[in-house]
Amino acid sequence: MKASETKLRELLEGGKQFQIPLFQRPYSWSKKEWKALWEDIMQIYHEHEDNHFLGPIVTQAIPGTPDGISPFLLIDGQQRLTTLSLLLAALREHLKEQDSESAAELQELYLINRYKKGDAHYKILPTQADQEVYQKVVEGHINESTSLIYETFKFFGNQLKNGDIEEDNAPIDLAKFKNVVLEKLTLVSITLDDRDNPYIIFESLNHKGAPLTQADLLRNYFFMKLDKQRREESYEKIWLPLQEQFKVNAGDEQYLKELTRAF
Repeated sequence: MKASETKLRELLEGGKQFQIPLFQRPYSWSKKEWKALWEDIMQIYHEHEDNHFLGPIVTQAIPGTPDGISPFLLIDGQQRLTTLSLLLAALREHLKEQDSESAAELQELYLINRYKKGDAHYKILPTQADQEVYQKVVEGHINESTSLIYETFKFFGNQLKNGDIEEDNAPIDLAKFKNVVLEKLTLVSITLDDRDNPYIIFESLNHKGAPLTQADLLRNYFFMKLDKQRREESYEKIWLPLQEQFKVNAGDEQYLKELTRAF
């Protein structure tokens, strides 16, 4: 493993893509986590602290694509990095009215790989269940949705619209806010090498932090046992339809509990 301190700007710049592996749960942060992140950012914005440590981002480099993208499996930090990218998308929308160049910079440097096509176009490639809504938000084709991806984007958009609570809802200085997000949020980037097993590391990191459900652990175990060629097909044809049916029946907030109960 190699570990280094980094800022969000450094993590996202360049021809990169962070792919969320099949064995990870879909996006699951809720208002509690969004609010905590917002309050941390505003602490820096008001200069109550110099920077804020967000935690680790654990990745594993995989072979590059023919068109020059450097892809990484995002082993740990999916929720954090996805949330930050949705915050940047919300900030982009507000900047469009005041500073179109800054809005374009956010889009082209930190949300997309401008000249790439297909999946390679996006800096972050979520799990299949989240991809469609996430990509629409990143492209600015924003439609109402019950997805947590959309709800996250809407939450940060409303926070920016409502203004600075500490200053009687005065408008937020968007240029200053952008600098805080890109330059003042500190992460530790941990890169695994080929000898490290990402499935085992994912389970170890997460089972000792925010608890995984038994459904999460079973999914992880199943995919750890499959050979690489069978993982995606098995996910698309077996696991994802099962998961989606539980989501339809139990709702976004309860389906993992119900899936665990079923197992």
